[in-house]
Amino acid sequence: MKLRPGLVIGGILVAAVLTLFVGAAGATGTGTFSGAITPTTCGPMHDVPVVQGDTTIDAVAAEYVSANDITVDLYGPSGALLVHGDTLTSPESVHYARADLAPGTYHLRVCPFGGTYVQPYDYSGSWAVTNGPPVGIPSSDAGDEFGPPTIRRVAGKLPFSNATVADAQRTEGEPLDHFDQNGNLWESGPWGTTTNNSFIHRSTDNGLSFHVDSPAGLRPDPGPGGGDTDIANDDQGNEYFVDLESLVDLGTSVSNDNGNNWRKNPAAVQNTAVDRQWYAIDNGTTSRATDNTVFLAFHETEVGTFIYSSPGSTGPTDPVGGLVWQNSSANTPLPLANDATCAQIRFDPVNRNLYFACNEGNHVRMTIGHVAPGQRTGIVYHNVALPVSPGGGGPGHLFPAVAVDRGGNVYAAWIDTNDSNVYYSYSSNQGQSWSTPVQVNSWPSVTNEFIWAQGGSPGTVAIAWYGTDAAGQPDSFPSWFNDPNGSTAYKWWGYVGVITGATTTRATIAQQRFTEKPMYYGQICNQGIGCTVSGGDRTMADFFGFASDRAGGMRIVYNDVTSQHHGAHLYEIRQIGGRTIFGGNVRGTSPANPVTDATGDAQWPHYSPTGAGPNQPRFDVTGLQVGQPSAGTLRVRMSLASLSSFQPPVGKTNALWLTRFQALSTGDSGEETYRIFYVGAQSTAGLAPSFFAGTTTCTESTPGNCKVVNYPVQQAVTGRVCGNTLVADVPFSAFGAPVSGPLLYNVTALTGGRNADVDLYADVDASPSFDYVLGSALGGATC
Repeated sequence: MKLRPGLVIGGILVAAVLTLFVGAAGATGTGTFSGAITPTTCGPMHDVPVVQGDTTIDAVAAEYVSANDITVDLYGPSGALLVHGDTLTSPESVHYARADLAPGTYHLRVCPFGGTYVQPYDYSGSWAVTNGPPVGIPSSDAGDEFGPPTIRRVAGKLPFSNATVADAQRTEGEPLDHFDQNGNLWESGPWGTTTNNSFIHRSTDNGLSFHVDSPAGLRPDPGPGGGDTDIANDDQGNEYFVDLESLVDLGTSVSNDNGNNWRKNPAAVQNTAVDRQWYAIDNGTTSRATDNTVFLAFHETEVGTFIYSSPGSTGPTDPVGGLVWQNSSANTPLPLANDATCAQIRFDPVNRNLYFACNEGNHVRMTIGHVAPGQRTGIVYHNVALPVSPGGGGPGHLFPAVAVDRGGNVYAAWIDTNDSNVYYSYSSNQGQSWSTPVQVNSWPSVTNEFIWAQGGSPGTVAIAWYGTDAAGQPDSFPSWFNDPNGSTAYKWWGYVGVITGATTTRATIAQQRFTEKPMYYGQICNQGIGCTVSGGDRTMADFFGFASDRAGGMRIVYNDVTSQHHGAHLYEIRQIGGRTIFGGNVRGTSPANPVTDATGDAQWPHYSPTGAGPNQPRFDVTGLQVGQPSAGTLRVRMSLASLSSFQPPVGKTNALWLTRFQALSTGDSGEETYRIFYVGAQSTAGLAPSFFAGTTTCTESTPGNCKVVNYPVQQAVTGRVCGNTLVADVPFSAFGAPVSGPLLYNVTALTGGRNADVDLYADVDASPSFDYVLGSALGGATC
């Protein structure tokens, strides 16, 4: 995300910037300008005359008070925004170079960025026009614009499952997912640079349960890391993982054996101040590994955007594929475009184009490069400016999104910074012309944040986001950290809009919620890592993602932050019915009480350099049942493959069996919350287990920053070992907080081990998650 630190001396930088770009080129015109902004309004337009033969415009402006944060925009003779200059505070500069620069009067405008301003608000600046060979960072060409489709809005009716617990302990923001060629679901996300850890989770049972890819419960590869992550796979079954290392380096890793071993290059792109990297895979035109290419896109703060490439991995002895990188651009070493916040890069195998969508002033900028089969370097990229966002702001909440459907149509989507609405635009000619943007969201999704998009069959695209029915700016809502009770008036839900006929004159948008309960409360901070300075709430970081399974159903990974800890708890939701975005049908079910679980999947460890360990029958969940023998008692029955032994897993001193769920309750400040409760059994040194219940605690890295959820022994309860089943009867009063709602959400059995209450537990097995309606079942036999 954007960094905005420090102050500089305006006059010195003005001269330095102009000298840098003008150099030895012939200056055909120079000038100065001055004016004043206010904290909410821009200064006047300043003319810059350009004559035939000119090629380059450079300008710089500085506030008298350098802490006053400004932007500088350059407009063409037609009024189109050409360059948006915004890096630090003040000064700011713009550079625009074209061999066919059109003559006419161009205009410069200085505007406030936002924040606190000190009088005087005056600024001064200078510009230069030159006619030498155009050099510098490529600018954007305005794409042709054509009329928008007429929109028909209908209520979405796709059935989604209840939420699956993807990790019962670790919190994690910015989750991303994808399926490999064998149908396994992979997910990754960062834990924070202070931890030097990011995680990979993998599901081998179609998303019914997940395990962290690590024998130690931490990152899968050697550190450092903990920043932004991405994960992708190719048609050879190789997995590629990239982690941001404190905004300094990108570390890339490759696994050729389903996550057991990872080889890492900790300084993959040899740059500093790198940020928000993304992967795209070109699987080539054959089934051979040698024609695969991995593309790595990122931006370098205050410098620009880049796309690097690496050959696909050819196997575990390959020291290059996915590890050694080179600039893919024909214009290397220059950036592709000015620094910006950019979406995940997408590769279109139909037309063999790369698409890299970035925020740029009041519009999205699309960097496009055509990739010949086997091409990894020398790619000619160009930048296209999409139509202006209709909401009166720009695409800055937070990342834009780009998607490509199976017909090669490309889509851009974003959330406008002014009206907080979701918009989309499409192109059917490889990004050269774009439809006038149209609004996607409708009531009750009034104010919106975070966006992701996936293309389907030709003319179909799915867009997911978080929305609330409260009007306003997400940054201005009450923060849970400062006002827990006030924040709960602003409830956020997960939404998805499936657009069919998206590239025709009549498109249909089917909007619906994909979460069954609120998943967040209050403020969402849009200032990236600047939120840590302002005290804003960035618990979920900046986005979430979704993918499609083999049947075409959507699989959404997201954060639920409504627990008493306000932590970024990780969940997955599945489309279980209806039409897919690829035109097929999904036929699935949501797990229900009592639930069964497959046997033979309780290995310990699940991942290690020597592969998965042996199955552990005492931790191998075969079933979970909950019910109420009386209105005030909850009965939990956890069935295992064999309870002939209670020995803990290797590396832990206690064996542990848990059933956890969320329920409407109150938080530590009396606020509405969906608390995490649990019923457990624990055995020490192989002795008979004792039973307990409670509500979770959390280990924090800083006050309020929940990192590891713990399930301590809080209240002893009555329990029995009945053959291979653990049975516990728990008075609701034993949970330590009220269970107020009609539902117990995402009820899940978990097995493993721990050395203490506060520990990273061995995650040996987990049951599918289900919801339980209070009073709907008795809960089975006493024993």
